[in-house]
Amino acid sequence: MKGICGDAKQQLNQCMLLGDCENATGNGIGNGNGNGNGNGNGSENSASPAHRGGRVFCARQVHSLAIRNTSSYDTMERPFRPDNLRGRWSKSADFYFASSSYAFSTMVFSDASVWALMFGGWKYYLSAYLLAVCFYSLPIFLIQTFLGQFSTSGAISAFRVSPLFKGIGYSILLLNLGTLTYYSINAAVPFIYAVNSLREVMPWMSCNNTWNTPECSTHDHYNEDAPIQKPHATVEFFHSVIGSIRPESSDWSLSWPMLLAIAGIWCVVLALLLSHVSLIGKALRCACVLMFGFFVAVFVYLVIHEQVNWQGLLEYLHPAIPSWLGIQSALGTAILQASMVLGPGWGSIITLGSYNSFRSDAERLSIWVCLTHVLITVMAMVCGHVANDHFELHVAMWHVEKQHTMQFLYLAYAYLFGSFATLPRLWSFLFFAVIFLAELSALIIQMMSVLTALFDEFEQLRPKKKPITILLVLCLMATSIYFCTQRGFKQVSALSYMSLFTQIIVSALLIMMATWIYGRVRFQCDLQFMLGKTISSFKIFCIRFVVPFFIALSLWETIYMLTVNGAGNSLMWISQTLIYLLALGYMLYRLSQTNGNWRQRTRQCFAPHDWHPVNADNRRFYEEIMGTSEMLVIDNGYTA
Repeated sequence: MKGICGDAKQQLNQCMLLGDCENATGNGIGNGNGNGNGNGNGSENSASPAHRGGRVFCARQVHSLAIRNTSSYDTMERPFRPDNLRGRWSKSADFYFASSSYAFSTMVFSDASVWALMFGGWKYYLSAYLLAVCFYSLPIFLIQTFLGQFSTSGAISAFRVSPLFKGIGYSILLLNLGTLTYYSINAAVPFIYAVNSLREVMPWMSCNNTWNTPECSTHDHYNEDAPIQKPHATVEFFHSVIGSIRPESSDWSLSWPMLLAIAGIWCVVLALLLSHVSLIGKALRCACVLMFGFFVAVFVYLVIHEQVNWQGLLEYLHPAIPSWLGIQSALGTAILQASMVLGPGWGSIITLGSYNSFRSDAERLSIWVCLTHVLITVMAMVCGHVANDHFELHVAMWHVEKQHTMQFLYLAYAYLFGSFATLPRLWSFLFFAVIFLAELSALIIQMMSVLTALFDEFEQLRPKKKPITILLVLCLMATSIYFCTQRGFKQVSALSYMSLFTQIIVSALLIMMATWIYGRVRFQCDLQFMLGKTISSFKIFCIRFVVPFFIALSLWETIYMLTVNGAGNSLMWISQTLIYLLALGYMLYRLSQTNGNWRQRTRQCFAPHDWHPVNADNRRFYEEIMGTSEMLVIDNGYTA
């Protein structure tokens, strides 16, 4: 420990010394010993006063940064007391597998990539996607991991780095709770398809079911000039069993298979949430390994069965429908798809990072997670085009209604695997099991994010973890029933885009908070202390100036998608407005509780509050380096 912290201390002193050099005039750093420049050993001479000057020099370095730390005694607020019973991952790989489970989500296999490749081709779409992952998803992912891992706390308490923005943490909590009300639908649909894949005859490949109409057809080709196009069995299965769309149905018609699936899914989620976090990590790790294995098997067989070759992939290199408007839409879709690295809702990466050990290499893990997402997404794009071409050739794409954006995934893929000559039930089960495990994992992680944020921030709730968890799960299960109706199911897609819109707004505020308000130098120094290695200034520069550009593009594309996916839903806009008002209201409340003029109040609210590692050894070294030992408080036995 001493060796690691000693290296980190030396790197931090060099980092802070560099910050002083940038902010000083003339050769102010050299004034420390009179020979700060002149020969080739100037770097050694400039670093030595940090060791000789001790705490005085460290304090001077802290004052050279953007904002000074505040303690509980400065603000007369209660000190943050970490939860010593929160646990951590049994292996560092659990963070990687949990974060990588988002790579198999429903959005990855949707028709978004299919249309984006048609309008943008590999040439534009893939280039935009890779750039968005590098300059948007990866930096935001790293910052979220840093906030959670450094503070060992959830999405509310982590905002101790700049308390004025703590209201964002409460808004995130509200956003995630809203997401959880409908997100179980994304796990229920593939679960129903996976279960029905085990039947002797897959029901979407037959018209001998109770929900089929007299016009039902199992045709494998169609006549474009025919005046009447009969509905396919695949379409009728989705409409009747999943969407409750029948001739005699109403907006409140309930899908009983969906209801039973949701009840079972929430029971599994509850059983895991009542377990220790190390067991949850093992479950997510096993689920992700199964997803990797199942998907690779399905992908290889799909490529062989459909005879996908390199020449066929090159046909999508250039846009099939060349137009600037189409290319522009494809670029925006690529950026939106890159944001799937961050998961649904917001702040789940903060939660996952908070269960890492303090010295975990968050930068390396972030890179590996993003590379995994890129690989799975490219493979999913190939699968999507194969399914699209196969469905268009044999069934006709006009069956896919825009009202239900999930239809493409479940109509095209279900028909594709059902038409396989060899083991169709097996390949169908493996594919839908992958999506089910991915969405189930996302549901568990979202619930972890909500519960972790609550128990880390509100100390009085910690002794009541079990009853609070059970009550919250039961409430969310009850609200999910609404989305099992025809009316609620239609709104799932629009709510997903609205959630993404808020996620992008919060990501923009995160960049401003971490690299501008908290300060570039301090952010860089904290990263170096946590990781025990040097972080280049170029990376911080990209986060400050390049990432906001991609965030602006993502915001523009999300607004466009909202206009075509239910932007007129007043209930949806009201719920999102409450999220923003909550964050703004907390900011005003925080400012009103401080003294001085508005400038002094703002600076005091921006200043970090009890921002330090919770581990006693790491905290002692950090405070010694930062010159903030006055932050030490008596924790009455709560010290980690």
